Amino acid sequence: MVNSIRFSGIASGMDTQSIVDSMMKAQRIPLDKIHQKKQLLEWKRDDYRNVNLMLKELDDFTFNGIFRQANLLKKSVSSSNTEFVTANASPNAANVNYTIKDVKLATAARQQGQNISSSKLDPDKSLRSQQNIFSSTSSIDWQEETKTETLKVPEGSNGEFQLSKKEISITAGANISVGGQDFTVRTDAITDGNPLKENEVYVNQTTGKVKFGAELAAGTTFDVSYTNHYLEFDIKTYNEQGEAQYKNFKFDGSTSLNNMFNTINKSTAGVNMFYDSSSDQVSAMRTETGEFNKNGNEIEFLNVIKDSNGDPTRSSSSFFNNVLGLGNDIAGTGTDAEFSINGLNTTRKSNTFTLDGVTFTLKKDSVVNGVSTGESATINIQSDTDSIMTTIKDFVNKYNEIIGKVNGELTEERYRDYSPLTDEEKEALSEKEVEKWEDQARSGMLRRDSILSGALDQMRNNMYSEVTVSDSNGMNSNYNQLAEIGITTTRNYLDRGKLEIDEEKLKAAIEDDPEAVYQLFMADGNTSSEKGLARRLRDSISSTIQTVEQRAGNSYKTPQSYTMGKQLLDYEEQIDRFETKLVTIEDRYWKQFNAMEKAMQNLNNQSNQLLSYLGMGNQ
Repeated sequence: MVNSIRFSGIASGMDTQSIVDSMMKAQRIPLDKIHQKKQLLEWKRDDYRNVNLMLKELDDFTFNGIFRQANLLKKSVSSSNTEFVTANASPNAANVNYTIKDVKLATAARQQGQNISSSKLDPDKSLRSQQNIFSSTSSIDWQEETKTETLKVPEGSNGEFQLSKKEISITAGANISVGGQDFTVRTDAITDGNPLKENEVYVNQTTGKVKFGAELAAGTTFDVSYTNHYLEFDIKTYNEQGEAQYKNFKFDGSTSLNNMFNTINKSTAGVNMFYDSSSDQVSAMRTETGEFNKNGNEIEFLNVIKDSNGDPTRSSSSFFNNVLGLGNDIAGTGTDAEFSINGLNTTRKSNTFTLDGVTFTLKKDSVVNGVSTGESATINIQSDTDSIMTTIKDFVNKYNEIIGKVNGELTEERYRDYSPLTDEEKEALSEKEVEKWEDQARSGMLRRDSILSGALDQMRNNMYSEVTVSDSNGMNSNYNQLAEIGITTTRNYLDRGKLEIDEEKLKAAIEDDPEAVYQLFMADGNTSSEKGLARRLRDSISSTIQTVEQRAGNSYKTPQSYTMGKQLLDYEEQIDRFETKLVTIEDRYWKQFNAMEKAMQNLNNQSNQLLSYLGMGNQ
């Protein structure tokens, strides 16, 4: 509390600093009490928040466990012939058997092209640059568009520019005007014997690069007009209703065959394409199996020319049909799956299909040349009792764990003789001694807390009360409380409501009616009594967390927004006021001692003068 360096006791010989410190120590006792109250409140707040974390942990565990239908109605699926048919079942699937035989797998429509080049085609080079090596160059239905680009000369330009398009056409001998000067376009290669003249501009029709023979003034703009070549086409397919679907594509001459196919494959056209360099052929296949167009091809490639309004006119694509040799589906492709299931002959578009919550995957033909091989598979659907039991047991264990921890907070001993240590008291103890003391001091912060006691009572009541059977919740009256599926409270009253499981009874209930067991936990209703146990529990947990947060807040709330935070702010204000008061008191003590020292100094001076008058000063 000392505001400056003070020297005292010179006249009196007293240790004034020690005396003031002792007096201030007594004055600080009320301040230490406030600090202790604040510390206790912070400990209690933190314990509240820890309980909320535990309740949130139980809530999350409940939601991810028994709250999910997939966990409490899980099915086990077995196939007698997994190389022939496999399956998996949703929670809603019935416990039944299926026999599948006489399988003819669905196939995807496919088209195979012809040899497309007179010499080796590079699928990674542009189509325009290789058009002369295609076997049918005259049938590439290029469309043309005139493009004009405005370019600007930057500082330090060497006269070289790049157009946005690469594979272009431009007329040799045409003029490009820059700053009032005309440059003649040339397209032949620049060589030592034929250098670029100052009044010429070279345009590379393969790369789109432009180079002027003279230096250009920075900031000057100029236009370059050229012809761009492109292919625009639609891929036509059909949906399950037999309706035509069109996907439009547009590629300029700089596109390679591989880039074109990659774009098509990634699109929603539903067609996969590739070029095989070994056979020099292209393959196109639908991504979906099945027959969608009974009157013709499943895949069509159509050249598209759009009018001024953007409306398309479609015709057969020469590039795909003549150059690549596509256009006709290979016979026998694009067929539906045919099979017999429990004696019923039926078809599907895909080899994977869902029936009554069971998804089957046909993997092998059992009809060859119209004759059945007799191969079959039996699919057995049953409730996965072991998995469901594990889910319920895990929930009970987690419930018991959290209930035990919260009960531990409510019953923890409170040691009122152990107050929070002051800073001076901590300095006088070792770290282990401080830790041991504070363990005792903060013990029992939530002992017999009304919020938590009420919450546990509500949670126990939620778990033990039966679920009211109503038309809305679909409950089975044979399984509308925990005891009926083998879950009861332990006999040890010290467990304070923990649950124990009769595994045989639980297993029997699951095998008898898994849906009823699921509804016991998850039934929904208009009232709390009509709700399943898990829904009630989560409602109670949510309500408790909110109540605790109103009192103790959380890491995201400001102190002003919850009760204990406001109390802590009040303690901080009391501490600030008291510390200001202590400064004033300490200053007063020093003024009093300084006045005493001054009086004693004056007295000493007078005594020395008197002695000198009596002639005793030099003896």
